[in-house]
Amino acid sequence: MKASRWHTKIAKTVFLLFAVTGFAAPQSPNSNGNSNPLLIEVADQNFSNNPALLERITASPHGYFRFINILFSSEVCNRFRDMLVGTPTFNLHGDAHIEQYAITDLGRGLTDFDDSSTGPAVLDLMRFGVSLHLACRQLGWEDESDSIYAGFLDGYRNALSNTESEPPIPSVIKNIKQNFRFDREKYFGWIDSIMQPMPEAQQEKLLHAMKSYVENMYFEKPDLQKHFLDIKATGALKLGIGSAQDIKYLVRAEGETADPLDDLVLEIKQVRDLSGIDCITITQQNDPFRVLVGQARIAYEPYRFLGYIRLDGMSFWVHSWVDNYKEIEIGESFKTMDEMAEIAFDVGVQLGRGHTNQIAAPLDVQLRREQLRLLEKHEHTIRQACFELTDLTVAAWREFRSNIHYKKE
Repeated sequence: MKASRWHTKIAKTVFLLFAVTGFAAPQSPNSNGNSNPLLIEVADQNFSNNPALLERITASPHGYFRFINILFSSEVCNRFRDMLVGTPTFNLHGDAHIEQYAITDLGRGLTDFDDSSTGPAVLDLMRFGVSLHLACRQLGWEDESDSIYAGFLDGYRNALSNTESEPPIPSVIKNIKQNFRFDREKYFGWIDSIMQPMPEAQQEKLLHAMKSYVENMYFEKPDLQKHFLDIKATGALKLGIGSAQDIKYLVRAEGETADPLDDLVLEIKQVRDLSGIDCITITQQNDPFRVLVGQARIAYEPYRFLGYIRLDGMSFWVHSWVDNYKEIEIGESFKTMDEMAEIAFDVGVQLGRGHTNQIAAPLDVQLRREQLRLLEKHEHTIRQACFELTDLTVAAWREFRSNIHYKKE
């Protein structure tokens, strides 16, 4: 640990020296001329209908970081543009951060594939790296952040070298699963409480749009009961940070029997516009398959009943919920640095497997070997950029909070 602490301090000293002498990576001013490319303008945001979201964004640098994914990814594209020339395309999670790691009835790993696409792997590596640095700062483990990130890269390399390798199950999973309960009555009480009323006309359009999805599910799963997907209730949904401003719906369907406690719960999420990230591959702005394929290729255990609908000229992707779902929370999930390091290693394995999964078939082996070479060549640059973008995120968060206060005044 002492060696890694020394390495971290040396790396940060080098960054500060670069910043003072003018050799830091170039930064593009935002619309108001601010030199921090990660600062969002208060004037461009409207939180009047969701003040809780604003509270979560301003509560911590990591909360702010979760909200600026497209802006952050765009900056990674800018910083690594020269390095990306001629590099291959990979499956991308698109929003890999430590609080995207969830433990569910199905399994564990990164979830929420709203921003999945294909493009340079450095986007996921940087996103998760800065998330780790921010989490370590929040918990007082800043001196070990680079060491934990190195462990994440070790897991990534291990999976690229051997896709059949099984990572150890992180110890925090056992602690979280001890609190899992299968109280269906309580679960559906909660579901009903978060389903917000919808205008009747919008509800009718949603039900109509669901018909093709239901037909697809019955075609894919011919063993389903005849009334399994009969829709019983619909509602709007307002949860999340990065996805809080997306259009989302919840649907309750019949399930196996008429018993309301075995209903199926489906979430319907708007396919997000990623056109602001210019180094990824997007075939069509409203293509739902980038989300479905990303989940199928990267998730340890993909959600069930994956599909899509078209509604009001937009695309939405659909998946079922599970009884128990718990995302990692920086402030409460970790008692030790080793527990965080275990999660980081596990995510490294997941991304190492998923980045190359089926995207270059039958040449997956060559793609994995190429990524190992690229990582060896650019690892120092990537790790150094994590420090830089972490500092920029914290600075942007502070200024954003200050501007919010000024706006209120």
